[in-house]
Amino acid sequence: MIESLLIFWHFICTRWLPHLPAEFKLRRFLRRTVRECQHYRGIEPELKKFPLMAKRNFLAHFTDLNRHHITLEAATAAALQAERERDFLPQLPGGVSVGLSSGTSGARHVFLVDRADRCRWAGQMLASMLSTHSLLHLINPLRPPLRIAFFLRANSNLYTTVRSRRVQFSYYDLTQPFAKLLRDLKEQQPHILIAPATVLAEIANHAADHTCVTQVISVAEVLDSRDRAHIQKSYHLPVAQIYQAAEGFLGATCRHGRIHLNEDSLWIERRWINESRDRFQPIITDFSRHAQWFVRHHLTDILRPSATPCPCGSRTTSLESIEGRAEEILWCRDAAGALQPVFPDSLRQALYSMPQPLDLYRVEQHGEEWHIHLRNATPATEAAVSSALAKLLDGLQLNQPAMRFLPWSDQAPDEKQKRFRCISPPS
Repeated sequence: MIESLLIFWHFICTRWLPHLPAEFKLRRFLRRTVRECQHYRGIEPELKKFPLMAKRNFLAHFTDLNRHHITLEAATAAALQAERERDFLPQLPGGVSVGLSSGTSGARHVFLVDRADRCRWAGQMLASMLSTHSLLHLINPLRPPLRIAFFLRANSNLYTTVRSRRVQFSYYDLTQPFAKLLRDLKEQQPHILIAPATVLAEIANHAADHTCVTQVISVAEVLDSRDRAHIQKSYHLPVAQIYQAAEGFLGATCRHGRIHLNEDSLWIERRWINESRDRFQPIITDFSRHAQWFVRHHLTDILRPSATPCPCGSRTTSLESIEGRAEEILWCRDAAGALQPVFPDSLRQALYSMPQPLDLYRVEQHGEEWHIHLRNATPATEAAVSSALAKLLDGLQLNQPAMRFLPWSDQAPDEKQKRFRCISPPS
């Protein structure tokens, strides 16, 4: 009962009530942090006085950076046990749930959430993502519960917090056979479908009846334009996105389809990664988390801010796109021999501009070579891919790497599907 009231309160605050200025919340948070967090004790409560925090440093000081003094070893053991047994309900003392994120980079990251975090997250998520149609369904006692289907590699008490008498939440474990998941999905007939972008595209390929689905939400992976168009055509619905990581709920799409950063809960500094200053990596400080302190965490995501204000009227930062992680940037040399980035969005657009659309593909950089994997490859498609990439690199005035075409192999369905990956840059 108490959890339901807390969720409802956070829902109301997020959706309808005016928000305190972020500067005020940040100052209050920093003053509390230097008093309560052992790791930051004695630091002057000004943001720039706090050191930048990378994932490795955060894990090294895990015990001092959580309110419950849980060690990294205890949290990791609990998370791995949940992964092995596929039972994500057990909690550590204090009602703390452990999450294990592979991250887009593939580096394991353990994080903690307690009851306060779960209730806040559930209220914020429902307020941010429920369409007007879904909200009216939810509050109408004459209608059946709102059915949500959630596909992901691992479940969590964080996600199941949204479950109630009016919300039927069903978790679909991506480590299970996909054919079984499709049968279960057909039986559930969900109103809201939440899954990684590549999973949504695959569901659209197999499921014939989408009449009950009124919302489609992409999570965990970059949603590229080809997948978006395919999913929207199949469901006759726009595809919303949730931008989330182990570091927290980072953003979500508005009714106009733009992703807005969650600046009601986060203070976000920008580390520009190119001279034109149209792409940055976020440095986040989360002043809403309770179980753990996240201060000036440097993420490797590549974000492109919108050049114009969003028509929805929100003053929070809106994004043109999330291009992925730094590991998805490929590198080529310019005429002077200096390494220059080739961003994943440019690579995607180059391949999608081919006269004949590609099936599935992956491009991996190994030093001076690009290994290209194509499903249903033919000599003609390999030649077209080589031509499209060469044209892109010529336009960028970059030297072309050696391109090797290798046999296709499917990734495990529970892995994040990445089309570009820099295994090792040129030395």
